[in-house]
This record gives sequence, structure tokens and C-alpha cells, in this order.
Amino acid sequence: MLAAFISALGLSILKLYLFFPSKPLADDDTTPQAVEKLQNIMVECDQLHPHLDDEALFQKIIEHPAFDPIFFWRFNLNRLRHLIQRYRLQEPDFRLRS
Repeated sequence: MLAAFISALGLSILKLYLFFPSKPLADDDTTPQAVEKLQNIMVECDQLHPHLDDEALFQKIIEHPAFDPIFFWRFNLNRLRHLIQRYRLQEPDFRLRS
């Protein structure tokens, strides 16, 4: 009975190991390089159009020539807000205009 339990446990662990991805995906936009590219596009769009709200900035980023909609297919308004907060750790005054 103990041998059956151990073999079932080993088979379960093997199935879980095979299920989880072990190599990076081709469209992984959460890598540091991809986040850096999005940050650069965001800062450039904000400098060109300084008084936009988040929704308008989102549209400008999507229309930017360096933005790849196939690679950044998960990019949405919520992700932009997270990106702004992440960038504010480096530049605390980013988009804090009166």
C-alpha cells in the first residue's frame, strides 16, 4: 500500500512538472526588457502630450509606432496604471501635475 501511494505521488508530481511551462513564452510581455520598452513608450507619450488623463494616454501608447499590438496583446488600462505606479518609484513626480 505504501508503494502504491509513493508511485501515485511520483506520477502526480511528474504530471504537474510537465503541465507547467519551463521555457519563456514568445509573447511574454512581463520580462524586464518588455516592461522597460513599455515604460519608455509611456514616458515619451507623456512628454509629447503632458496633460492627458489615463485613458487618453493609453490611446496614445497604443497608437505609438514602437508599440507592437501583437506582442503586447495583454496591455490594457489597468496594466498602464500599474506601469505608472512602478515608474513613480523611480520618478516620484511623474504625472503629478496640478
